[in-house]
Amino acid sequence: MATTSTPGTSSRLPDLRMLQAAPPEPADSRFAWLVTGAHTWILVGLFLDGWFHIHRPDGESFFTPWHGILYSGVAATVLVHVLQQKKAGGITPGYGPSLAGGLVVGAAGFIDGVWHTVFGVEADLNALLSPPHLLLITAGTLVFAGPLRAALRAPAGARGGLPTALSAAFVVTGLGFFTQYSNPFTQVYLQAREADASLEVRELREVAGVAGVIVFASLVAGAIAILKARTPLVPGSLAVVVAVPSLALVTQQDTYRFVPAILLVALLVELGGRRLSPALAALLATTALTTAWVLTSLATRDVAWSRELLTGSIGSAAAAGYLIGWLVQNGGARADQAA
Repeated sequence: MATTSTPGTSSRLPDLRMLQAAPPEPADSRFAWLVTGAHTWILVGLFLDGWFHIHRPDGESFFTPWHGILYSGVAATVLVHVLQQKKAGGITPGYGPSLAGGLVVGAAGFIDGVWHTVFGVEADLNALLSPPHLLLITAGTLVFAGPLRAALRAPAGARGGLPTALSAAFVVTGLGFFTQYSNPFTQVYLQAREADASLEVRELREVAGVAGVIVFASLVAGAIAILKARTPLVPGSLAVVVAVPSLALVTQQDTYRFVPAILLVALLVELGGRRLSPALAALLATTALTTAWVLTSLATRDVAWSRELLTGSIGSAAAAGYLIGWLVQNGGARADQAA
């Protein structure tokens, strides 16, 4: 039976064509750069908020300038995606989860505001592990991964762009922020502290320190390996993945003494990792970064760790980096064969 519609009915219905896949965008397109700029906006707000939580905790509420920067960056991200979707007539491949993640971040911000109103503003570890904040970083990771996800979906051999590398770096940066309670650039547990601390406390500090080294090395290794395995890189890509998250994290506890070593390692990984396999590039990045962290600590502070802990931290980071790189490298090869 035929159906008819009255004039104007179709205009009131959602245009489902907007939910279809649009043509892919180049990795360094104007849209990719606009998205990257909006993501930078979000991270600036996030790290300002983190710094003030640590250094100016008294009297803080949900309604702060730093939250304003963060959530206005989220709004800008959603706006960029909506305008692109309208222009392209659909969702640019790889960016659908980013748009959805931006909407979830907005909803999580409302939930966070209610949480703070009811329970107050958290501090220290409580702030990083509160349910609204975990929802924020989960959705935020979807947001930051947009340009990287688009590059991974591009045809084999398609050249990556700097937004692709920045996307991978931003994913590591966001996850590094929410695991900063044991990150080597924020909680430098190898420093000599309370001389009268109990054996149990000292051992817990050692465990937290080594675990933080391995976690951060794993994040950096994953980003390095994915970029090396799946996308032809533009110059500077590997340096960006090493430098951006590390330099961002030193701002939280003002550990700026690590900056020269981070920049040197970023240059080394950029020059040395170009011709290496994903596994070996990840190994180089994690080994060099952790070694630089240990040497800088030895040169600038009294260090309480034994030589076994110091060398073992470097070895653990290297092993984690190589293993993750190897898994990405071989998983990518199997995916290509299946395709």
